[in-house]
Amino acid sequence: MLSTTIRFLACALVLAVPVPTLAQTTPLTPMRIANLGYTEASALPVYAQQAGIFKKYGIDATVTTFNGGGAILAAIAGGSLDAGFSNITSAVSAIQRGIPVVVLTPANLTSTGHADALLMKARGSKLKTGADLNGKIIAVTTLGGTLQLGAEAWIDKNGGDSKTSHFVEIPTSNMAAALKQGRIDAAMISEPFLTEEKADIEPLADAFGAIAPQWISAVFVASKAWVTANPDAARRFVAAMHETGRWANTHPADTAKILAPLSGVPLPTFAAMERTTYTDQLTRALMQPGIDAAARYGALKAPFDTNEIVTAAAPYVK
Repeated sequence: MLSTTIRFLACALVLAVPVPTLAQTTPLTPMRIANLGYTEASALPVYAQQAGIFKKYGIDATVTTFNGGGAILAAIAGGSLDAGFSNITSAVSAIQRGIPVVVLTPANLTSTGHADALLMKARGSKLKTGADLNGKIIAVTTLGGTLQLGAEAWIDKNGGDSKTSHFVEIPTSNMAAALKQGRIDAAMISEPFLTEEKADIEPLADAFGAIAPQWISAVFVASKAWVTANPDAARRFVAAMHETGRWANTHPADTAKILAPLSGVPLPTFAAMERTTYTDQLTRALMQPGIDAAARYGALKAPFDTNEIVTAAAPYVK
């Protein structure tokens, strides 16, 4: 497992991205937090650290970047992390398997018309409907993951049979080339590659809209042992994430300045691409559609009522 740990101390970026601060009355609580590969969907801890919001809420955070969500959940379960990013399907799967984690707060909000991942085809391709993808090869980053669920739901709602489609794993950075070369027929491609590769690819569908017009596709989870031992710190973490999400939604230029040098995505690309939207609403209405889809397509071993998540998180939401 490859990861990069960054301790963001007081630095020029904090001055460049001003956030109102409160008088520090709470001793700083050490907290080990993971995000996923400097993706926007998992970037809230990075923003909170560099913008000074964690410090405002009394959290001395060490933010570690992981290359895989499964490794994050394993590290939380093993006690080497306190909290971290997970797609919601993996988080629920962990709960169903008895792994001691608690979902604390949403990571992002997927909305029709504002998705940062789309079902794409090669520019000029004649594919139009779900039926056109019967028997075709579709690329996703993780088999059985959220991107595949979106593609399957769209195919089945638009005249096709997703059981006949062949899903393959390809890194997002290689998908456009594979489409152009005809090695695959369609792909679930995320930003920034949607913007960077638009000369060679074009949208087939906003596939996530087939799951629901709005839904939470990813969350931040914490070790059950950690929240039990540190309930006040857990509440401060949730409050910090909520404030960071509201700030990030209204300061896209500032968040781009934070994430661009870390992700390697040029600032002009950030300016052109669809940006991630964040929410502080951890509700059954927003979580259940994705979980129902995961159960329907076999990504979960059984149906799951996300009221269980809401109830478990309630003590930590101010």
